[in-house]
Amino acid sequence: MKRLVLVPTALGLLVGCAAKVDNLTVNRVVPRYMTNGDLEMACALGETLSNGLAAVPKEDNPPHRALTLGYGTAAMCAELQAMEYELAAARAEHLYEGEAQIAAIKDARYGAERAHGLAARRWWDAFEHTEVQYGPVGDETCPTFNRRHDQMTYLVGLYAGMAALIHDKTAGGPVGVPLDVLPRVARSSQCLDDDLLWHVPEAMRAASWATVPGSGPTDVDPWAMLAEAAKKGEGTGVRLGRAMHVLINANAGRGEQAREGMQMHGESLKSTPVAPDWKFFDEYARRITLHQSDLVWTAAEGYRTPALGDLPQDGAEAPADPFGADPFGADPFGAPEETAEPADSPAEPASEEAPAEETE
Repeated sequence: MKRLVLVPTALGLLVGCAAKVDNLTVNRVVPRYMTNGDLEMACALGETLSNGLAAVPKEDNPPHRALTLGYGTAAMCAELQAMEYELAAARAEHLYEGEAQIAAIKDARYGAERAHGLAARRWWDAFEHTEVQYGPVGDETCPTFNRRHDQMTYLVGLYAGMAALIHDKTAGGPVGVPLDVLPRVARSSQCLDDDLLWHVPEAMRAASWATVPGSGPTDVDPWAMLAEAAKKGEGTGVRLGRAMHVLINANAGRGEQAREGMQMHGESLKSTPVAPDWKFFDEYARRITLHQSDLVWTAAEGYRTPALGDLPQDGAEAPADPFGADPFGADPFGAPEETAEPADSPAEPASEEAPAEETE
């Protein structure tokens, strides 16, 4: 199967046409990988192919859709590394004492910072390729999507902007992702079909409004909206909305809501089968929630989650971050010191144009 998946991309590289590489990647390679829940295999492919894709056919005209997905999946490798370092820090705090504890915690924290920085760089690269392909995120007009997988690529690009900011702030800001990316992503998420994309666009809007108080409509409770989007997404068998619900609540210090989300995610996995065509996204969502659960279990017991949905008997709080402090300061996305105010946000996007037929 791996050889069959790589053949279309290899042929595209030989032909040297960016449009063909884009079409082969988005319409052939990606659908096959979406049916595979092996996250490590997909992220390894992204790490391997992204630089090669960037050189096809010319450096100044790369296949931007393919690179959005390539850098996005490569970023997941760095995310997985950061998760392990975070758990190592939590274990050291729970299990060790004295100088050994201090050294182990410092080492794990430094490793986590590096991994978060790498994840931020890769997610931001994916976001930048999204903007080149589809236009500025948060712009007045929506891009035209030819197929479902084109909407999915744009969804990955918008998520990349949010993920880049979270990882960049956790790493101390080495990439310099601007804070205004969240309201921009919230506006452009309205260009996407919520029902088609498992209510993830709705979860994105809610997450952005919740983490930047006052940025959303005054008559909408963003936390309630995020919980509702997560619940609706679970019924589709793709639980990305639930993972975002858990992550954003945990980062905001809302431990009780985060723990409730972990339990709901575990229950959903038992009651609702994964969507067979989208196993990759559902597995990525499971790993995000599982990591937050692992942090709770490790803080309480010194080991990982036995089964997703179970919680320690002492009801340990979900930490705001693995190091015990919110990387954004006073509020979930508060501006750090010596950071310029974000630029004025673009106007509300218009309704999506009618899809056009795609040329293979």
